[in-house]
Amino acid sequence: MADSKVSRKTEIAGDGDDGDGKRRGSDNNIYRPPPPNYSPLLSSLSPSELLNRYNKLLDRYPLRTKMITSAVVSAFGSALGSLLSSSSSNNNNNNNNNKRQKSSSRINWVDVFSYAIHGGLINAPICHYWFEFLATNGPSSNTASVLVDQLVVQPPLLVLMFVCLDIIRANIRASIDQFRVGNVVGKALTTAGPAVVDSWRFWPFAVYFTFKYLKKKHYTVALNLCSVAWTAYLAKGGGTGGDANSSDALV
Repeated sequence: MADSKVSRKTEIAGDGDDGDGKRRGSDNNIYRPPPPNYSPLLSSLSPSELLNRYNKLLDRYPLRTKMITSAVVSAFGSALGSLLSSSSSNNNNNNNNNKRQKSSSRINWVDVFSYAIHGGLINAPICHYWFEFLATNGPSSNTASVLVDQLVVQPPLLVLMFVCLDIIRANIRASIDQFRVGNVVGKALTTAGPAVVDSWRFWPFAVYFTFKYLKKKHYTVALNLCSVAWTAYLAKGGGTGGDANSSDALV
């Protein structure tokens, strides 16, 4: 009887046990390769997961999240409008002259950046605080809240939007023209040499004494105060950083 039990135990151990009743090479330890076209990143970024993450960002960083969202959405809408407008004009040109070669669709990048800047830096903060105020202090009726928003707030916001867009467009175009005509990069490289040498006569001492005698939380404030003297020196023409004789200078 005892021999049969020993032989039985030996048979079980030979089938995959180590003699103590534990299985070797169980299914849990078997490596199974992932299926083809498997991506851990894409599997973790399902639409529901993305929405959950976005909601968490809205709860934790409401203003910054809305600003980034508004900038991206405004830029996308402007680019889409440029493509649709370009395609429509191309179709009209082809209808008028079939021999004319169809031009490629173009995106007005000045408008794209203008709408992105306005949407992210101007429209999103205003709408964030306005809707917070309206939800807290506005009418209890949704219909009344919509009327207040559309009749009282939206018209001035539209006027502000067109004014800001024109200002932003003008500044972007002026900057582009300045880069093209004024040789900004070459001038900056030429000016940077003397300015760097002059900065080594001032900033190492300012930074050293700031680190030595002030607390960490005061570093930025102290160096900003030091930059007043440095900026005045550059604006005066030190290190060729200023343009005191420019005709555009305000008197």
